[in-house]
Amino acid sequence: MKSRKYYSRRIIQILILLGLLYVLVNWREITFRLGNQCLAVDIVSWDEMHTKLAGHADAGHRPALSFNDHEVAWDGITEKYYLPQNMSEEIWDGLLSSRDGSLFWLEDAYFDKYQEAIAQGHAFTLYCIGDGAWYRCEVVFTGMPVMVIETEDGMEIDREGAVSQGSMWLWDVKSQGKQYQSVGCQVSVRGDSSRGFPKQGYKLVLEKKLSLLGLRNDEDWVMAALWDDDGLIHNKFSYDVWQNMAAHNTVRKDEGTRMEFVELFCNDIYMGVYGLVERMDAKQLGLDKNDILYKCHGFQVADDAIEEDFGLSIAYDIKYPKAYDKDTWIPLKEYLDVCAADVVTDYDKAASFLNMENAIDYNIFMMLTWAEDNNARKNICFVAEYGRDGPRQYQIIKVPWDLNFSWGQSTYDGDFDRKLYHPERIWDPSLWSFDIQAMYQCYPDEIEELTRRRWRELRKDVLSEQRLFTMLDEEFAYLHGSGAYDRNYVRWDEHGRKTWKDEYIYEYVAGRLSYLDSFYEYFQMPEQQE
Repeated sequence: MKSRKYYSRRIIQILILLGLLYVLVNWREITFRLGNQCLAVDIVSWDEMHTKLAGHADAGHRPALSFNDHEVAWDGITEKYYLPQNMSEEIWDGLLSSRDGSLFWLEDAYFDKYQEAIAQGHAFTLYCIGDGAWYRCEVVFTGMPVMVIETEDGMEIDREGAVSQGSMWLWDVKSQGKQYQSVGCQVSVRGDSSRGFPKQGYKLVLEKKLSLLGLRNDEDWVMAALWDDDGLIHNKFSYDVWQNMAAHNTVRKDEGTRMEFVELFCNDIYMGVYGLVERMDAKQLGLDKNDILYKCHGFQVADDAIEEDFGLSIAYDIKYPKAYDKDTWIPLKEYLDVCAADVVTDYDKAASFLNMENAIDYNIFMMLTWAEDNNARKNICFVAEYGRDGPRQYQIIKVPWDLNFSWGQSTYDGDFDRKLYHPERIWDPSLWSFDIQAMYQCYPDEIEELTRRRWRELRKDVLSEQRLFTMLDEEFAYLHGSGAYDRNYVRWDEHGRKTWKDEYIYEYVAGRLSYLDSFYEYFQMPEQQE
């Protein structure tokens, strides 16, 4: 029989093991905050700092900082460094160092206010003390991934579209271990009308394929500036809602693209919040070798007098395949000849050109979002899917793109001081997809039945108010909690928050869902769109 002394020793051993386990589980917090430190840098009072600075001269410039042995993002406008943190961890994480000397934080109550410090963009004071010199700088922690683009010549990226050579590095704060990626790149300005905006969108081409921020593995990326996306929310929310809708139908090639937010720095200048977007291409849509991808960039109607492409290139581009001829335009021309008419008089013929499941979903999406730039062909990607059952070799699948004017936000007229939110859109039944509207003119019973059945199905979960509100809550909590939202609109103070309020989109979503519940039960003929 074992003695009491034996059991006492066993209890002590168990307690020691539990203590070691606690240290292992919480090693980061213990390492980076123990002993009045943050990121393995001592936190000292001003009196202590004053003593350390004695006998040293002001170096007159900022120190070179490294975060986990990599360069730290710097903004020459605010003269601050920016360090990424994972907001979900709620501890200061990483190792900060400098080749210019020893680092010391100045005592600050916000070291014990993790979430508030990040959300408010609080600037901490950091000193670097080296051989006979000291350096002072300010450091801001952000809860959003940080991307830095540096051009080889250090010059601003050309607005006319010339390609700049350079390098890109990215801190992905959501990844385990603060994943750091660095690669050579090419960058150029993208967009048509948006080229005139102060905040530019970019095309980013990496020297090798990388998966960025959990998105696909690729070298070709879109950096959406979100200049005219009030609240920074409309594009990403729209893409996410469409993805959810498309994931709950049987269509294989219509799920579209994804976006993640990132704070961008270019040549030591803070550029604000950008949307890193997967390109809408054959890879993204899972196209087969005989499929065709068209992208519409204008509202013009094709002119048949131009023989080479039936006049379609005035408003459309062929994005896939790379090599094509006049025959490649035929599926789009045949579809538009029938389905872009004011009135469709042969329902079966029109339906044979369309994947009707996708077409009904797209029309519901247009009606829900009131995406005024995406209904009349513009900003739509048209997939001509080859080899479907039925009388046509090809059927058209539509996927939305560039959804900044949606959810009650209307197009701008150059005056960014005016109110861009239009609550009257909540009760407006007129924004139908052009092909479904044309079919509805002569065949209302068929379209009503398909739409009503699909709407009821989507409303159970995918388009429930609770689900959409939860999505918005999470995005706004991230934008504001990271501190990035406020920084973006301080940087671009001539546009954005003068009239916009987050509650606008909630008001629109709730009102629009309620309105469409009634509309799709009884249907009213929308006015003919131009």
